[in-house]
Order: sequence, then structure tokens, then C-alpha cells
Amino acid sequence: MSTEKAQRKRDLILDKAKELFIQRGYAATSMDELVKYTGASKGSIYYHFKSKEDLFIKLLAKQNQDWMKSWDEKKVRFVSFEEKLYGIAEHMVDDFQNPLTKIAEEFYINQPEHKSLLSEMLAIIQGPRRLYREILTEGAQEGRIPAEDVDEISVVFASLLDGMTVSYFERSQEELRELYRRGVTYFLHGVLTRTNK
Repeated sequence: MSTEKAQRKRDLILDKAKELFIQRGYAATSMDELVKYTGASKGSIYYHFKSKEDLFIKLLAKQNQDWMKSWDEKKVRFVSFEEKLYGIAEHMVDDFQNPLTKIAEEFYINQPEHKSLLSEMLAIIQGPRRLYREILTEGAQEGRIPAEDVDEISVVFASLLDGMTVSYFERSQEELRELYRRGVTYFLHGVLTRTNK
């Protein structure tokens, strides 16, 4: 199979598998159902993916790449590093509407500790964190934050955004948008009130 043809087949399997996972959930989707729904043979699926878990991880990686590409297209609307921090936080909130996000939560919960899967999941998580670091590097170049602390500040910012995701179950989309906006404000300006002396 030519590389281009193989890539098209792989992408088709991923696209169809995404539809099925969204319809049925991760645990309720079997390899036999994937074969039937995608129209690909079991051998073809195993040619491209080691297992159902591997297929799903690759699907999450593709979604993550799409999310980062979408941010690259969107970020030109923001001028300063501060505006970009607000913008990427909002971009994250918008992604909560992606139905694959809920299926990913189910997947993470149901996974035993596979070191290879864990390292692939960590690589997926690192993608957005690279974007945060790029934005914060701009802040350092503008003289707004210390350049020597960019790596540490990036971890703190990523942890803030990641930690707020638990509110996904408690708030509406607009409430989440406001929470993330306030979170970025607290991150940038702190929570202590300033009194005039």
C-alpha cells in the first residue's frame, strides 16, 4: 500500500471510529463494531493501529493536533501576550463542546496503567502546554515576566487551565467562559486586593 493511500485509509478509519465512539462510548464499542462501521477489515485496522486503545489514543492525538492548528489560525487576532492568554483559555472552553472530550474522560477512567499508553497520553497533554509556553515567552520578550521563569510559569498556567476543567460538570458554557476569563485575570494580577496608602 502506498504511503499516501495508507494515510487516507488510516484517516478514514479514524474519522469513522470517532463517529462510532461518540455514538456508543469507548467501553461499549468493540473491535468487531469498528470493523463493521468503518468498512475496513480487521487486518486493515490492525495494520494501522495495535489495538482499540491505540486507535483511540491516535484519535485523541489527531483531535489535539486539530485543536492546536485551530489556535494557530485564531491567535493572529490577539496582539499582546495577555490577550493571547485570554484567547487560548477561551479556545479551551470552546473545545469542551467537542463530544469526544466526554469519551476521552471515560477512556482515561477505564485504563489500567499501561506505560506506553501513559507516555502517549502525556505527549498529547504536552501539545497545548507548548502553546502556553510560546505565549509566555512573548510576555518575557515584552519584558512583562522574567524570562528565566517562563518554564515554571507555563506549568502553573497549564495547571490552572487543566484544574478548572472539573467545573465542566457544574457550569454552563457561558459560566465556564467567565470562570476561565477570571482565572486568567487572577493568574496575571493576583487575588489580593490592593489598598491605596
